[in-house]
Amino acid sequence: MPIKMQPSAGRSSDDTNRFEGDPGTYVFTLQEIVIDQGSEYEDKSQKYPQARFVWADADGDTFSDSFIRIPLGFKLNDKAKWTNRLSALVGRPLTDEDAHRLSIDIRDGIENYDDLDDAVTDVLDNGRPAFFKVKALTFDGESLFGRQAQLTLGVNPKGYNTCAAAGASPLPSAGGKKKKAAAVEAESGQLLDPPPAQRRNATTEPEFGY
Repeated sequence: MPIKMQPSAGRSSDDTNRFEGDPGTYVFTLQEIVIDQGSEYEDKSQKYPQARFVWADADGDTFSDSFIRIPLGFKLNDKAKWTNRLSALVGRPLTDEDAHRLSIDIRDGIENYDDLDDAVTDVLDNGRPAFFKVKALTFDGESLFGRQAQLTLGVNPKGYNTCAAAGASPLPSAGGKKKKAAAVEAESGQLLDPPPAQRRNATTEPEFGY
């Protein structure tokens, strides 16, 4: 039975080219979500379930949107990275009034947040921490997998693309088939089309060891 705001132990998608781009806003499609246990940066004893959203661009290159803390009770905190990503997929800001319209299916036996919090503490037979591939994520019964959103990416000191907590937004209503986001309309009514962000070379090196 799905959790109204539920879950399969699984493997992440096969190795694919990792998206690499200069800072800018790009259009991606949600492929999958993987959940495991995260911890506070400054206090590793403070642990919680976290998600990794795997997005793909039009070329099939993937961006791992990681360290997305799942709010206690799956609440739709408007400042949470989790809520920002779901809002971008739905197409508008979500509030707690929308919670009953969202459903997540992770695996059998996980019926609520406490079940998930307990499950991510498990250790696999190979000694690695447990992780779960989300089976279904829906809004009003319609899947959010395969939907598109705009992600504004930066580059960290190690050269990897990152997306800030508020870095996802819905596609413009006019479309969004291009990899780059649509140009912004100025007050004069003219389109401001900044120089396109240059793609860096893609790599087959996996970013995470899932």
